[in-house]
Amino acid sequence: MSGLRQRVVTGAALAAGLLAAILLLPTALFLVLILLVLLLAAWEWTGLMGVDEKPVRLLYLGLCLVLGFVALDHALTMGRLWPVVAGVIWWALVLVLLAVYQPGIVGTGRHALKGVAGVMTLVPACVALLMLHAIQPAWLVFLFLLTACADSAAYFTGKRFGRSKLAPHISPGKTREGLFGALGVTLLLGLAGAWYFEVHLGLWFYFVALCLVTALLSVAGDLFESLMKREAGVKDSGEILPGHGGVMDRIDSVTAAAPVFLFGLLWAGILVR
Repeated sequence: MSGLRQRVVTGAALAAGLLAAILLLPTALFLVLILLVLLLAAWEWTGLMGVDEKPVRLLYLGLCLVLGFVALDHALTMGRLWPVVAGVIWWALVLVLLAVYQPGIVGTGRHALKGVAGVMTLVPACVALLMLHAIQPAWLVFLFLLTACADSAAYFTGKRFGRSKLAPHISPGKTREGLFGALGVTLLLGLAGAWYFEVHLGLWFYFVALCLVTALLSVAGDLFESLMKREAGVKDSGEILPGHGGVMDRIDSVTAAAPVFLFGLLWAGILVR
């Protein structure tokens, strides 16, 4: 099977499976799926950290799982939003890092810092995804649609019109023209989403702006994983998904988008817990 065909087949299967899981699974079972993805992504992250010892990698998985349980318990049972807020703050810091990044700035031997980065990337995203599912699964479908369409629009627009590199030291293939294409599609999706979810007319501008910010953060999530792979000297985070690489290669955008999107919805009162 050719690389492109394999990528399309795997992508279609993932999309169908994800849609079915979101719409058909109760939140308790969706939690199991989220924790499984967390463990797979955390395992791949240890590879990006440059950790080869299996006991250390398993210890890191256990740490992520415990922190995930604690954060989910605080968010879902106690109604505390600190895990989501922590995610928003984290991605604000990542934006600064992406702006000043030069090859080698992260340092190949700083395992502890990279380990913290993995926790902050994965745990708040898992909390946000599960909260969206618990409140209304349709919002989670919309979030994945938003990030997927932004990613596709950026790829095809960049392929056709791309001239100016967006982040040449991190991901030379990404262009500013591609980013503008992603924002254009996001604008249309934001308007459609405001109508579909019956957002109050006075909040339409805010909602569309939130969608645009979410799309921008999804690009930041993609770039941050690219940065980690560049520092690790690898092309993909793993090989579990034929034609796509690893789990992190598929969820990098949504890890950044989910906390910001959920926080923005709750802050404006568009969603109520």
